[in-house]
Amino acid sequence: MPEPWNSATILPPPITMFLCVKKFDVPALKQITNNIIKVLSKQSPLHKESAICSRFLYKYDKKFRNDIGYRNLRKVNTALKKYLALNLLKEIENFSSALPSAGDDDVYLPSKQMLQYVLLRIMAFAKIMVRVSTCSKQAAVFYLDRVKRAESHWMSLLPYALLSRLWSMSMVLVQHSTTWYSNLYPYLNKLQMKGLDFLPNNYELPQDLDQWLDLKHIDEFGRFDWAQKKDIDIVKGLDDDENGLLDNILDYVNQNDENEMETDDNEDTKPITVKTEEVPLATPNITQIDHGVALSRESFKLLLNSSKNSNKNQAPPPKKEKVHSYKTVTNSASLKKFIEVEENFRNESDSQSLTSHLSLMQWHALKNALLKLCDKLTNRKIDKKFHKIWKQKCLDCM
Repeated sequence: MPEPWNSATILPPPITMFLCVKKFDVPALKQITNNIIKVLSKQSPLHKESAICSRFLYKYDKKFRNDIGYRNLRKVNTALKKYLALNLLKEIENFSSALPSAGDDDVYLPSKQMLQYVLLRIMAFAKIMVRVSTCSKQAAVFYLDRVKRAESHWMSLLPYALLSRLWSMSMVLVQHSTTWYSNLYPYLNKLQMKGLDFLPNNYELPQDLDQWLDLKHIDEFGRFDWAQKKDIDIVKGLDDDENGLLDNILDYVNQNDENEMETDDNEDTKPITVKTEEVPLATPNITQIDHGVALSRESFKLLLNSSKNSNKNQAPPPKKEKVHSYKTVTNSASLKKFIEVEENFRNESDSQSLTSHLSLMQWHALKNALLKLCDKLTNRKIDKKFHKIWKQKCLDCM
């Protein structure tokens, strides 16, 4: 039989009241319940993160179904579903509504069973939050490893960020739950039993929820006992002093460099001899000056005309290749050609590619948006639409 805090079949006790004759600090108890209601009513960020988690699991179920990190993420989602089904806020509101107001002459307080049930729900709430923090830490290890290895990193960053936010929120709520429990537990001895006890025999609520959850060792929860462990050799020559740490590191590096130079010098090296022959250089005779041959005007004109005709017969210089730029897109034909050239550059990993900074999914989104412009019947204002899409999906992603 599961414990009462973990039992889904346990029913809340009936709302019963008793007349309090002794002095009782009702405003303090009401302030505690109001603080709990104030915190629990502002958990919309946690609800949004749980919705993102369920959508991510639905979308990438086929891709990551055999991944260990994905399975731990499913455990986080299961724990969040149990948190939503718990509805601790409703139980605290019911207990707070049973407290008397300040102007009443006769003070009627709720029974001891009602407070016991509230404490059980707080224990279950704290256990669920510890489960969320533990499983999120385990799942984050695998997704962070994917990011470091660049394996589906663009699909692993989203769950890693999601798990980080869930872990931080769950740890804050664990601290809140221990505070709530420690504030409400002293009022058990001041309330009276009315009717039958709904708790099992010989079952007592823990006095300290922090010790019951073992929060001192919560950092050790979720750690893996790896089968393979690496032995790291620590150099004893390096001191841990803050002042001399840099000098010791530099001395250590210089010493290693000197050792490597000594080993290189000790190696046997054979000298390489190259036979060279001296070649006498011919010195020009400066005294002999070439004055040329005198030409008549008619022969000079014939020579000039022959050189012009030879230049005409030569092939024209090659045309410069057009620069690949998005500014050349003016109509649908140039847009199709631009997409085709850009895709070829991306496949060849060419430096002329304008979308090399985009991922595969971002490029497909940009390409589909541009192809829709080509499919339209009218080419009116296609350049303006192209520049708008290009700015949103390419330039803004830099």
